[in-house]
Amino acid sequence: VPWDPQYLIESLSDSTIYMAYYTVAHLLQGGDMYGKARPSVEPEAMTDEVWDAVFLGKELDASAAFPRELLNEMTTEFNFWYPFDLRVSGKDLIQNHLTFALYNHTAIWEDDETKWPKSYRTNGHLLLNGEKMSKSTGNFKTLKNAIEEYSSDAMRFALADAGDTLEDANFVDDTANAAILRLTKELVWTEEILAEIKKGGVLRTGPADQQFCDRVFANAINTAIAATRDHFEAMMFREALKTGYYDLQSARDSYRMLCGGDANMHADLVARYIEVSTLILTPFCPHTCEHVWSSLLGHSDTVIKAGFPVGGEPDVVLAAQAKYLDDMVSSMRKSIARAIAPPKKKGPGPPAAPKVCYKADVFVAEKFGGWQEVCLGIVAEQFNAADKTFPAVSLILDAVKGSSLAQEADFKNVMKAVMPFVKFKMDEAMVAGASALSTRLIFDETGLLKENEEYIMRSLGLKEMNVLSATAVGTPEMEAAMKFGLKVDQTTPGQPSIYFHAEDDPAVAAAAAEPLSEMMSDVSVSE
Repeated sequence: VPWDPQYLIESLSDSTIYMAYYTVAHLLQGGDMYGKARPSVEPEAMTDEVWDAVFLGKELDASAAFPRELLNEMTTEFNFWYPFDLRVSGKDLIQNHLTFALYNHTAIWEDDETKWPKSYRTNGHLLLNGEKMSKSTGNFKTLKNAIEEYSSDAMRFALADAGDTLEDANFVDDTANAAILRLTKELVWTEEILAEIKKGGVLRTGPADQQFCDRVFANAINTAIAATRDHFEAMMFREALKTGYYDLQSARDSYRMLCGGDANMHADLVARYIEVSTLILTPFCPHTCEHVWSSLLGHSDTVIKAGFPVGGEPDVVLAAQAKYLDDMVSSMRKSIARAIAPPKKKGPGPPAAPKVCYKADVFVAEKFGGWQEVCLGIVAEQFNAADKTFPAVSLILDAVKGSSLAQEADFKNVMKAVMPFVKFKMDEAMVAGASALSTRLIFDETGLLKENEEYIMRSLGLKEMNVLSATAVGTPEMEAAMKFGLKVDQTTPGQPSIYFHAEDDPAVAAAAAEPLSEMMSDVSVSE
């Protein structure tokens, strides 16, 4: 009390354990949490002894007039809800309210740590289109305004995409507008593909694990479920939106490409994707997801009660294969573009005829050798397989410097390549385990390329593709490639050498075939 000569009440004390009062407030207010009903007891009855009985478990004197039934109910309610698992607040309150809440809880429940707060989640402020919200500048938007402008689901989508942690989140109008388009486009596709499944005869049926594309897509769904669950539990909502919406939708699009279109996709996997993506997106866009769940998928219960989807354990080897194939096609496309690019025109005369690549000879190395093999042995010795950890990188590099490699004449040049190679294999091992440190890849590179020859040729417009061993000396393909200057002997696992064959574009002119070649050095295998 300001004028009291003896006691000083700290201004924050009344606002740091009110969470405890929340647990029983409705019982004191006639069952109405908003306090509009007649109080269950008069305020004068709420003595310190009563609060000690509720919060500290002390016995209330038998002569006290407080209703015993209400006291028991309050005690039960408090012990059920306390301690609070999570306190969400702004970053500006860390040094005052949140800190005082810790102090006061530890002071009041000094002998009972089970009543102490379990966790805090603090966030930054909210920006609007990258600027601070201000009514005076007109850069201002209420929740009501946002709902009316974008719809509830699109607004929630944009808020989730705005950001987490202590950094200020940024609500972007363009993101909300884009969400409307994305959700609408996905709804149209969902309606059309479900209609095709219902008709039957268009999408594939039967076992859904016979083709590589099906296995990859099923694994991508499991990966999205696991990653998104982890992000939700950590309250990293933007990351949850990325893995559960953007990445999962991207996996669906890649699946369509692998299959050569919607018609070649597997009906069961498509239905699985729609159900999983709906459940994952529900916390962000509940109204859209309710429509898909009830009206399109035909479930009788509400999506809100359906729970989070359950998936199998993600297969890191299958994920590595998918990543390799995706990188392979992308790099080959760029290499083909460079290989068929016409030379710069010099002097008068017509420009060179355009060319097309019609064939590719892919040379694959079965295992690492030389300095890479030595490094893998050293890294494998330092790897703790139980918890997938390594010592400091500096210790591993010291071991490399103390190995037989140090005696080689070009050791300084080798060391320049050691660091990125070692770091890459360490990262791979922390995901895939000790198998990533073998001298061979964690999957059959040759088998993978042969299994997906049709997809690669279709994607790149090739007529023919040969997958060959980089150690098969003397073959016509090897001799032709090396004669042209391709360094097949330097091929390493995950980085094949590719010999491209090109000819004049038959649509322009017919001419004799002319071989072109390029070393692919930008393809790598990673998790």
